[in-house]
Amino acid sequence: MIAESQKLTAKLYNADASFYITSGTSTSNQIAITALFEKGQRILIDKNCHQSIHFHAQAIGAEVRYLCPDLQTMDQEISAWSYAHLENTLLSLQNEGKGCDIVILTAQSYEGIIYDIPQVLAHLLSAGVQARKFFIDEAWGSLNYFSEDTRQLTAMNIDSLLELYPDLEVICTHSAHKSLFCLRQASIIHCRGKKELAEKIETAKYRIHTTSPSYPILASLDAAQAMMSVKGEILATHTRELVHEFIMGVSDIAGLGEKSICREVFNTHWHIQYDPTKIMIDVSALGTGQEIKTLLSEHDIYLKRFINNFILLNFHIGINREAIRCLLSSLTKISKDNKNNKEENAVANKFIISYPPGV
Repeated sequence: MIAESQKLTAKLYNADASFYITSGTSTSNQIAITALFEKGQRILIDKNCHQSIHFHAQAIGAEVRYLCPDLQTMDQEISAWSYAHLENTLLSLQNEGKGCDIVILTAQSYEGIIYDIPQVLAHLLSAGVQARKFFIDEAWGSLNYFSEDTRQLTAMNIDSLLELYPDLEVICTHSAHKSLFCLRQASIIHCRGKKELAEKIETAKYRIHTTSPSYPILASLDAAQAMMSVKGEILATHTRELVHEFIMGVSDIAGLGEKSICREVFNTHWHIQYDPTKIMIDVSALGTGQEIKTLLSEHDIYLKRFINNFILLNFHIGINREAIRCLLSSLTKISKDNKNNKEENAVANKFIISYPPGV
């Protein structure tokens, strides 16, 4: 039953094989690295990766090189790597006789940056990079497979690459509970490439994963697979409609407006896109991100992430129109209160004569 469900999931994500994990994507990451790694091999790791990747690479005794981000926003709160930096790093190491056998990249950030992984891999391989093993952390990316505007960016969308490079091995991991209707710690490993790759993942899974998996979590993964196979594209479209409605609503709020919406981070780089289900809002006209978080909590809205004067909103498939209305209503109230406070403390542009005289 579980094996059949995993096959259906693999088909849904264009993978050769998929594996359900019930102890979180930290475990999935460890399994992925173990499946790819052979003693004595070198690994290049995107330094913006999850801590589980850092720790496991050390635990297995791998020789690690880090790809440090070379792109930063002006406030230095969001960073990314440029394609040129990645290619130059890998080719320079090769020229020094220290070429990397495995490349580990984070496909998507919490802030909404999405790398075009298939095109990045295509450019690397055509440039002469010798690595054939790639592990892509797509923790936030499950929903990307169900919409035309993001599907082409996903790690399993590599049919043409596999025709050109049949020795390619690509693994990606998903924190299914982050973007699908799953219980917490529900995770999935997907793979494409040589036939032995799925077998190596299965072996690594037995070595690392508990032999007593959570059946409620497995059931939730199966249910998520069934739902997304029928309604995946509908749900992805619905989230984008809600984002559009929210932006239209923000446009009418004093102090915010459409100009406050920030969805173009590092957009001059061809390999970087922005997640259409995430929005950053510049709230500096109303207060700091921390202040807006506090004010929203008074309206029973919990804001998880803010960066200085920006708040970050994630429109996942569990969001509905009522939630959008509540959020817009709360932001409108905060805007009006902010305007009133400014008027109370403003310097009058007219004389105010107190009465009676002399008082």
